[in-house]
Amino acid sequence: MNAAIEENIVVKIGGASLFGGPLLIEQIRAATAASANQRMFVLFGGGDTIESMRSLHASFPQLDVEAMHWRCVRLLDATWEVGCELFPEAVPVVTWDALQRAKKGPLGKSFLVRVAAFYSPELLHRVERNLHPAHDWNTTTDVLSWVLAHLVEAAELRITKRRPVDPAMSIRNAALCGMIDSELARMVAIRDPRERPEVRFLHLKENV
Repeated sequence: MNAAIEENIVVKIGGASLFGGPLLIEQIRAATAASANQRMFVLFGGGDTIESMRSLHASFPQLDVEAMHWRCVRLLDATWEVGCELFPEAVPVVTWDALQRAKKGPLGKSFLVRVAAFYSPELLHRVERNLHPAHDWNTTTDVLSWVLAHLVEAAELRITKRRPVDPAMSIRNAALCGMIDSELARMVAIRDPRERPEVRFLHLKENV
């Protein structure tokens, strides 16, 4: 019998799901659990933490857009830290070097990746140019999970959503209906299909 193929998978958990309370925690745990031949790289969104900054910027539009972008990236440390506490079985990935080790590390493990481990002004030079997203509100953790998927050579990117999504929906149509941000659709479109991970949408339900 052939051995199962090793694969890296990235799972993006929206901050809204994390803020959804205890009813969603076990679903998140199931969605991020690695099978024996997998490494799961988990990225948490910012949820209401980031939305509060979006509201602040709307109130004070004179604030610098790029500076707001990097402030939000730094705030993602908060949901990452909460995730580490709620999911102690996952291995925290704090730095770039730790991420490089994890992508070739032990199978059957889930890794909870800090955004600043791979995306910050100081690390941009390590990432190929066409994986640099816009430094504005068009870039959310949907896009950052795409960047992470390339950096860990993932076979698949799974993006969780609180509302049902047609599994057959294209990235372009998902962007047009507001399910994902437009910057992700742009970045997928410019990537050679042979070099990009498969993107899947997962629906997290509260009433199961």
